[in-house]
Amino acid sequence: MSASWNFARRPFRDERPVFAVVALAAFLGLGLFAANVRLYFSFSRRVEGVRGEIANLERRRDAASQAAESARQAVAGYRVSSLADEATALQTIVRERRFSWLALLGRLEKTLPSDVRLSRLSPRFGPTAGVVLDLAVLGRNQDSVVRALAALSKDPAFRDVELRSESTQEKGVPEGHAFSLGVTYFPEEKR
Repeated sequence: MSASWNFARRPFRDERPVFAVVALAAFLGLGLFAANVRLYFSFSRRVEGVRGEIANLERRRDAASQAAESARQAVAGYRVSSLADEATALQTIVRERRFSWLALLGRLEKTLPSDVRLSRLSPRFGPTAGVVLDLAVLGRNQDSVVRALAALSKDPAFRDVELRSESTQEKGVPEGHAFSLGVTYFPEEKR
């Protein structure tokens, strides 16, 4: 059946309401499409802002992580170095407590010649195994200096023997020939 443009004939078909509904639906569809497009662009702008904030927060997080890691390493390095210093100090104290004055004085009495007297003795404990001794010694003459140096050099308990200064009777020493020595002493258990 073909459509006829004669609206006076029966059956009377009025398609205007259908067209009106279709036009209204199309208008509403276009309105909703425009609203969706507007929402999409608004959402896209907000997402870009959020993405920028997220990227900024991630950069700040990475910088904070690196700063925290470097701080941890610095603290760990400080702890290690301070612990090493404390351990060295404690080892020095232990070495001072274990040091035998009787053994040292007996060794010096056995080693030094009979014409030499010890007037001052001061030990210095360091990080090495030996004990550095500063000796002030009085001898009868200049030959006593040579004999004392030779005797200390021959003894395996004494190393790095060094003559630091000497004074004679002309320089104000009434007892004889005064001289000071530096020597490193290694106790028996360390050799």
